[in-house]
Amino acid sequence: MFFITGMSTFTWVLLAYVGLHLGHDYVGAFKGLTLDTIILTHHISPERDFILRVREIFLIIGSFALFIEIAKAATANKFGASETLLSFIVAIVFIVMFFMVSWAQNATFLILGMMSLIDATGGFIIELNAARRDVNIAGG
Repeated sequence: MFFITGMSTFTWVLLAYVGLHLGHDYVGAFKGLTLDTIILTHHISPERDFILRVREIFLIIGSFALFIEIAKAATANKFGASETLLSFIVAIVFIVMFFMVSWAQNATFLILGMMSLIDATGGFIIELNAARRDVNIAGG
């Protein structure tokens, strides 16, 4: 159960992104798959097409991950300092990889890293407010 509720959802997003770039040799389904691979094409009209690439799938999944993480932080009954610490570690890994790894230096990875940082700081702020409310209730 820890892998679902205790770990940051962005850990799984980061692992999926790294797996996409490093998994070509190990996972047959990833052969030839890049951020520019088209997943879905829908012809809206003769002049317009709706094209969904792997990079947009990562951004959609990142948006859902941010929603899940903020919802977890807002509804937690106990103080989850370990979850917030893990979220900050994942955000730092995103930042370091963006500057150090060539295949991570793109707008998709930057946006995912920013979402992870928003998750970490948002969770921290929510937990600080919850702790302050608990102290006010207990003290007064």
